[in-house]
Amino acid sequence: MRPYLVTGAASGIGAAVVRLLLADGHEVLAVDRAEQPGIVQVDLADPDAVARLVADTGELAGVANVAGVPGTAPAQTVLRVNFLAARALGQALAPRLPRGAAVVNVASLAARRPGVDDATAWRLATGPDADVLDFAYTTSISGPAAYDLSKKLLVAHTTVLAAEHAAAGGRACAVSPGPVQTPIIDDFRTSMGAGVDAAEELLGRHATAEEIAAVVIFLLSPAASWVNGVDLPLDGGLLAVRTVSALGART
Repeated sequence: MRPYLVTGAASGIGAAVVRLLLADGHEVLAVDRAEQPGIVQVDLADPDAVARLVADTGELAGVANVAGVPGTAPAQTVLRVNFLAARALGQALAPRLPRGAAVVNVASLAARRPGVDDATAWRLATGPDADVLDFAYTTSISGPAAYDLSKKLLVAHTTVLAAEHAAAGGRACAVSPGPVQTPIIDDFRTSMGAGVDAAEELLGRHATAEEIAAVVIFLLSPAASWVNGVDLPLDGGLLAVRTVSALGART
C-alpha cells in the first residue's frame, strides 16, 4: 500500500490529517522537525534535508504539505519552510503519485492580505529559490510580511503544479484557513495583531485542526477527483461576514 506523505505531522492540522488517514486504514509517512515516535525528523528549513527526504521517498498515495511556521520566525525561515520546501516536495513527488492522486498545500487567508503585487509574486513563485531568498534579503521583509508572501507564493505554485500535471491526471489543490486553534495560535496573535481575536469575535470561535484536516482528507481522496487547481478558503464564513459588513456600511 502506498503511504501518504504529511509534513508538519507532529501537531496541529498536520497531526489531525495523520490521525484521520490512519483511522481510514491508510499508511502515512509522517514528517516533522519534532522528535516524536512515528515521525520522520526533517528540518524543512534545510534544503539538503528536503533533498534527502525526496531521495528516500518512493511512490506515494498523495502529499499533504501542512508544515508551516508563523511570522514570529525570521523571514528567510518562513519562506524556506512555508513555500520553498513545499514547492520542492510538490515538484519532486507529484510524478510519483498515481493518476487522480493529489498534492494538497495548506496556505492561509493571509495570502489575500495587501503586500507584494501579483506580478512580483508570480515571478517569485515560478523562479529559482535564490530569487525568493534574495527578495527577502534586499527588501528586509519582516517575518509577518514574509508569512503573507509565503502563502501567496504557495497558492500560485499550486496553480502551476495543477496545470503541469492535469493532462496526466495529476491534481494539486490548496486550502486557505483563517485562524485555527492550534499550539501556535499565540504566535499568530503576536505577528498578526488584533485581527486574530477580531475573527474569533465575529464567528464565535476559531476553526479546529480537525475541521481543516477533514477538507484536506477530502481533497486527497478519490471523491475529489475533479477538483484541481483550486484554493479553498476555510474561514467559517469570515470573508462573507466582512464583505456584508463592508457593503452595509456603504449604504
